[in-house]
Amino acid sequence: MLPMAEEKRAEDLGRRERKKRELREALESNALRLFQRKGYDATTIQDITDAVDVSVRTFFRYFDSKEAVLFGDWRKYTESSYHLIMSRPPEEPPLVALFEAAKELVKLDRENEDRLKLIQKLVSKSRKIGDYERNVIYPEFERSVARALAERMGVDVRKDPRPVLAAAMAAAAWTTARKLWMASGGKLSMTELLEMAFDFASQAAGQQPETQRKRGRRH
Repeated sequence: MLPMAEEKRAEDLGRRERKKRELREALESNALRLFQRKGYDATTIQDITDAVDVSVRTFFRYFDSKEAVLFGDWRKYTESSYHLIMSRPPEEPPLVALFEAAKELVKLDRENEDRLKLIQKLVSKSRKIGDYERNVIYPEFERSVARALAERMGVDVRKDPRPVLAAAMAAAAWTTARKLWMASGGKLSMTELLEMAFDFASQAAGQQPETQRKRGRRH
């Protein structure tokens, strides 16, 4: 058993972490509600903090911008992409590993479907949202994918262009499929869109598409 003083410290730490998590969630939920009601550009950070009754300074302890609160914990998403790629069998070609990892990321999209639909709705009315995706989120996603590929291939990403190129192709396939899925209101199959996008990327790279090879084995 832990000494009483250490047990008390552990309880206090757990309570502080829980309060931080609850405050972050409150900031996010109120921000999303305000974005829906007032519009993204018309909603200020002051509006969001007033709704939660905290200071603007407190807001910046959790988010570095208004765009960041809209997209939530997107860095967790990029970390997941890295680990999913690294978990694939080492003998898999890069684009195959990327496709299989992307199919797992679809599950995360399903968990955040309401937020993604809101982003799709807001992005057509605010240039800042699209700029944040292009200039902050997508480059970080590509770097995470390229790092995983470089480690799998045993090469230096600073000297070998292949991991970066494959990551760019995968990011383009992923974002294109996702945009079509979001534009359809989630009615199209994200997995099927990914298959088409990655098959085309494979053909462009001079490889036989993995989905075609799988279909061939079934016949």
